[in-house]
Amino acid sequence: MGIFSHSAEDDVLVSANFPETNPFGLVVNGEQNELLLHLVNQGTKNYTLISAGASYHDVNNHWATIKNASTLKYNVPIVAGSNLSAPFQVYSEYRPQEIGLTVWVNLLDSQKPSEPLHQITALNQTVSVVEPSQKWFDPSLLFLYLILSTVLLGGAYTIYQNFFQKTPTNKGKKGIKSSTKVKAVVPSEEKSVYPNVKPYEEEWIPASHLKNRQSKLSKKKFGAGGAASSGDELITSGGEITSGGEASGTETRIKSNKKKGKKA
Repeated sequence: MGIFSHSAEDDVLVSANFPETNPFGLVVNGEQNELLLHLVNQGTKNYTLISAGASYHDVNNHWATIKNASTLKYNVPIVAGSNLSAPFQVYSEYRPQEIGLTVWVNLLDSQKPSEPLHQITALNQTVSVVEPSQKWFDPSLLFLYLILSTVLLGGAYTIYQNFFQKTPTNKGKKGIKSSTKVKAVVPSEEKSVYPNVKPYEEEWIPASHLKNRQSKLSKKKFGAGGAASSGDELITSGGEITSGGEASGTETRIKSNKKKGKKA
């Protein structure tokens, strides 16, 4: 750089720092760690922020480069006398240790676009790489545990149903049958479908037939009871029931009356 010439490093002041939520500048593994870039154009030239990048270095080996980190593109103009703040992120997958971090920006002189980019360092310091803190309430972990528990319970239930559940045997069925009580079925008394309807009309039957039928029924009843067959009781012509002695007396009277009538 000559005495009468101005480079981009002289015109633009560049810095980078961690946000207030990370005051100790910790780089957490497995997360996008936020940084904030600050650019102040104090010169008379216009510049363009083309991109920004970072790299990790070994602090115990003369700041040897371990790996280049991600690069972000911006293409944002920085006019003379203005300033610019831009977000930047770094990602880490290293074991917990002290490691060197370098962040730089690439600027383009708007008046000389054919010239190469100007690389200006914004941050060059040692940072601590740490593991993420364990959270008791993590929705993603809870959802993962729920899915795993559901799969395990479903598999255990399937194994139990297929291999450990006992199927009922015939002995068990017999025992079940023997334990059940059998109730005796008593046939109900048969009732006539038409209880108030007589099988025939007595008005159309002659009186002589009805008397003969009644006398036959009465003889059957007394014959079955043994009363009429023993000769103790008889039915008179008037329909009265008398004993055997009374019947014999009446018969003798009838016979004597008949003989007297013949003599006369």
